[in-house]
Amino acid sequence: MSVPETPVPQQWPAMVADNRHRRAYALVGLSLLSALQVLDPTLNSLALPEVAGELGMDPSVRAFASSVGTLLLAAAMLGIGILGDLRGRRRVLLLGTLGMAVGGVVCAAAPAAGVYVLGRVVMGVSTAASFGMSLAILPALFRPEELPRVFGAWLGVQSAISVFGTIGSGALQASLGWRATCLIIPVLAVVFTACGALAVPESRAAHPRRFDVVGVVLAAAALICLMGGFTLAGELGWGSPVVLGGLLVAVVLLAAFAVWEARSPQPGFPIRLFAVPAFTAACVVGIVFNFANGVIAMQLPTVLESVLGRSAFVVSIALTVMSVGMLFGTLAAGEAQKRLGLSARTMFTSGLLVIALGILLLGLVRTTTGSWYFAGCAFIVGFGIMWAQNSESAVVMSAAPKEMVGSVGAVKPAVGQFGMGLGLGVVVPIVVGVLRSSGATGREGIIAGFTEVMLFIGGFIVLCAVGVHLLMARQPHLQSFGSPPTED
Repeated sequence: MSVPETPVPQQWPAMVADNRHRRAYALVGLSLLSALQVLDPTLNSLALPEVAGELGMDPSVRAFASSVGTLLLAAAMLGIGILGDLRGRRRVLLLGTLGMAVGGVVCAAAPAAGVYVLGRVVMGVSTAASFGMSLAILPALFRPEELPRVFGAWLGVQSAISVFGTIGSGALQASLGWRATCLIIPVLAVVFTACGALAVPESRAAHPRRFDVVGVVLAAAALICLMGGFTLAGELGWGSPVVLGGLLVAVVLLAAFAVWEARSPQPGFPIRLFAVPAFTAACVVGIVFNFANGVIAMQLPTVLESVLGRSAFVVSIALTVMSVGMLFGTLAAGEAQKRLGLSARTMFTSGLLVIALGILLLGLVRTTTGSWYFAGCAFIVGFGIMWAQNSESAVVMSAAPKEMVGSVGAVKPAVGQFGMGLGLGVVVPIVVGVLRSSGATGREGIIAGFTEVMLFIGGFIVLCAVGVHLLMARQPHLQSFGSPPTED
């Protein structure tokens, strides 16, 4: 099948320009480059306890170092997407990946906490360029009907590297320390950049448009306030004036962004896409499965290690099993859509229901429950996340006007970080509130509070699945809407 038409003919590297498998090579290169975004947060979380101890970070600095990369990744996505559309997506992709190498080296060589934080800042902005452009280039290489399987491969590579990278980095840090862990991304970034330079074509928008400074600033500020509010909610509580003020400012900024983009003659983001039911449903699904991911990432280690006294090794195995579930979910989703012709509506609904099942099963645990049970639940949740994410990625990117795939691609990580922040920030205060209201103490009481919250969250996700199913009733198939016309 031929490469889709693009506003500007794609410029292929000389090594693959005449090769009939050039799209496959480009997919491999893009998958490897995008995998760095998945691996980096894991490596940072693994290294941070030792970094904080050696560099003398106080709790506030440590918390900032933990979240600043993610904050800037979300905040920079729209600006990076527009820049890629205008200046060349391959160029921004490769420069961003090399920027990740620079940020990793700065972290590894950091003599003080401030330098380490600076490295994380560089990593956040650079990751936005690397991941965002990898996502944006795929619709220029593959047709809408091919995207579900393509995203299966793209996400599968990410999951596989996450599994092996997590295991290998743990062993490396145990023997050589946290600075060696920080060098993993730079080494991989250099190698993967070389692969991308040899296989990925250049693409850009045909018609120049002004850089939407106002829209980019509004979106970035809104996401920083929103995610910062979720993060602080876990520490200060939802009643804190700082948390409530930050969330209120975020809502105002998001409303201002929507109004600005709707009225702008040259918007940085085509806000009218939210009138497309499938696109809106995909965004809701992205928020929900990332919310579930945040719940598991926060609660599983807390319950297993802090409450039940299981070892850190057991916790790492449980989280690795979740990554294995993600890998299986990715591969299964791509094949299911290809062989069975399942619609995006079916994939969305069934994926959310599988996630709900895994979380509802966590609502049945007791203090005597074996670690294998927690790992099994994590596997189910991981499988459901990727089963849904495959179609979510395809729907979002198929809806993008060809001139604006970079800026539309910013939606996926933005809703992802929103959902993840919601999961990390909401669950802890809820668990604490349940325990206080019931007066429960000790392991039995804490587990009882945990199960009550898991049952509530599982039920909430079931309701979300029903809502998405109804929303998609007017547009059940991905191919039914294609790409909206480009803006003149």
